[in-house]
Amino acid sequence: MDTENESAVRLSRGRMWLLPLLERPRIEVESEARACLGACDPDVGEALRAVIDMGLNAWSDYWLSKAAAWMTDEEVVVFSERLHEIALESVGPQSQDTQHAAKRRLKQLGLWSPNRG
Repeated sequence: MDTENESAVRLSRGRMWLLPLLERPRIEVESEARACLGACDPDVGEALRAVIDMGLNAWSDYWLSKAAAWMTDEEVVVFSERLHEIALESVGPQSQDTQHAAKRRLKQLGLWSPNRG
């Protein structure tokens, strides 16, 4: 992913190649990742959150919607600020369907607050 030796590549862009993981079932990606990790390796959750973060900040509605659908409830809490932005922004790549999906995920967990800002 990101390394200190690749200073010419912005860290946020260094993860773009991970976006296609959002096209696969979350449980499949997580299972395969866990199978590759040893006892001393970091938790896969951090890497999965990096993929979600990349998707939620992508340039297209396609990746925004994939990331929003891929999140666990715990991740909805972690990314609640960004989900509010997606739900409330009038300009940007998000479609109305994606805005409603973000709002729905927040409402399910009692995190919806339309007055944020």
